[in-house]
Amino acid sequence: MSFIGNIGKKAVEKAYNLASKIEGGCDYVTSATNTVNTLVKGTDPRAYLKHGNVIQLLSRSSGRSIQIVVSKTNQLMCNAVGGIGLHYSNACWIVLTTPNGHYYFHNNYNFLAIKYGQLVIIPSSINTYPPLEAEFRVQDVLGSAHAFYLESVRTPGYFVSFDWNGEPCQQIKMDTRERFGQLEIHLITHGSGIQHETVQTRVETLDPSAPPSYWEATNESNDQSRTEHKSN
Repeated sequence: MSFIGNIGKKAVEKAYNLASKIEGGCDYVTSATNTVNTLVKGTDPRAYLKHGNVIQLLSRSSGRSIQIVVSKTNQLMCNAVGGIGLHYSNACWIVLTTPNGHYYFHNNYNFLAIKYGQLVIIPSSINTYPPLEAEFRVQDVLGSAHAFYLESVRTPGYFVSFDWNGEPCQQIKMDTRERFGQLEIHLITHGSGIQHETVQTRVETLDPSAPPSYWEATNESNDQSRTEHKSN
């Protein structure tokens, strides 16, 4: 069976053209990337972004988890040098979902957010609505069934990003898909609070395989079409 399956040449061309770049605030780009990523084996990270789940967000650039820390000026901030496992409580985030498929992430109602173009932590409380700056949409990483981006809904084009040392990137407005903004998920607890993952167990491991180039994909699709035509 062809690697492309039932995806036609025009659909593949459109998917590659859209998914190869970032356009802030455009949910159709995510759909295009999903079209390509169906060719890669793995579990969509959204399977773990369920309301009430406790997760850890792992930065692919630093290889560590996003955690809340206190700055020298006694302000809450975040970096990506945290540990992995349920006993790293400052690196655990509760997922809140919205009806339109967006997400909030908080640790004891301290919300991960992007405000004034900077990655910040916004304190809140159980009796108030989540901050507007803390709403994110998930963008898929082309060629990966595990990694994703978190884009600010309030300020489209700005992404949760960390450098190799786990420090928030100074420039988090991204025009191209960069590794600094790529994240993965470690599931700690399901929303029901019943099932736990051990520290040593990753929910997903990185699958380095990627779909073929556009030309390889379309050529294979054309070969299949010619074969089917001859058989008829």
